[in-house]
Amino acid sequence: MKKKILNSANKIGNFVIDVRRELHKYPELGFSLPKTTEIICKILDNLKIDYQKNIGESGIVANIEGKDKNITLAFRADMDALPIIEETEFEFKSEHYGKMHACGHDAHMSILLGVAKVISENREELPCNVRLIFQPAEETIGGAVPMIEEGVLRNVNGIFGLHVDPSINAGKIAIKYGAMNAASTGIKIRIKGKSCHGAYPSTGIDAIVVAAQVITALQTIVSRNIDSRESLVLSFGKIIGGETENVITGDVLLEGTIRTLSNSLRDSIKPKIKNMVEMICEGMGAIGEVEYRDSYMALINNDEFVDLIKLSGDEILGSENVKEKKVPEMVVEDFAYYLNKVPGAFFNLGVGKKGEENKPLHNNLFSIDESSLSLGVKVQVMNLLKAYEYLTNI
Repeated sequence: MKKKILNSANKIGNFVIDVRRELHKYPELGFSLPKTTEIICKILDNLKIDYQKNIGESGIVANIEGKDKNITLAFRADMDALPIIEETEFEFKSEHYGKMHACGHDAHMSILLGVAKVISENREELPCNVRLIFQPAEETIGGAVPMIEEGVLRNVNGIFGLHVDPSINAGKIAIKYGAMNAASTGIKIRIKGKSCHGAYPSTGIDAIVVAAQVITALQTIVSRNIDSRESLVLSFGKIIGGETENVITGDVLLEGTIRTLSNSLRDSIKPKIKNMVEMICEGMGAIGEVEYRDSYMALINNDEFVDLIKLSGDEILGSENVKEKKVPEMVVEDFAYYLNKVPGAFFNLGVGKKGEENKPLHNNLFSIDESSLSLGVKVQVMNLLKAYEYLTNI
């Protein structure tokens, strides 16, 4: 069975490259993905795979029945692009000006469609049910949540996802046990003082001075209020306050982000920050108001499923090409929501071009070594086989 399926995966190279280039030409944003979903649905139709559209607004879910109807393994690819003007010279460069697949989601979709093709050619060998999830809005508000709310994880026993990484050469993958990506929460602090003439500051309450004290004091949250073995990043990227140079302003707005590698730490730190802001402001005669906006939760891999990816990588790529990350990334990834519901794991697929200066994700010159696409298919197909074997033996 495994040999036959892998033989199909070995022939997938031209297919996934062609699909990736077609998708790359038509990048779309957020939940508005008409051309992208049209391309995906056409391919699924050609493969005679049943699917549902408009899940979680514009997502697609394909289901393929296997021999064991009691086990379902899911695979997810995100579909949306970024509002970036592409500066590459490829003949398949973006035809949607101001939009670009600069985060590799075109590669993710083509790999998942490659998995679909391999499965469609070997339905009689498929050990269990497979669910393919094509998700919108990973780059914006998180398309995973509405898809989960509409039942995409119903009866799912495990899930795999991947993200391309140009800092790793093609032919390699990177795995991470435990926390892999951070949780992120937006923070907005409004400080209300009292405006007055700049020549007479004692007649007012300088909101800028208060804000300076707040910003400085809040850094002790990181250094003195959490366990030193935990990770937290508190950054302010926006300050708005003041109208002109000779007027003491009475109103300042601070906006920033809190990033942690633990969902529980994220929740426990909020009241500490709020209390510190309110007390500092009160002590200086001002009023401090704190507002939070939770973004994605921390992505925590299931270690057993990471083991399965390692075994797959060892077999497909060789153990020397499977890198274990020791340090998590403080960026966010909404695959975290799937892992919060069912066991599974997320990994990085190397797409860097050996010997070249590879541009990072979200760069207008970002590109990939397309030989990595077929390897991504083979690793995911092997993950399917390994996961089924694992689930039937626990």
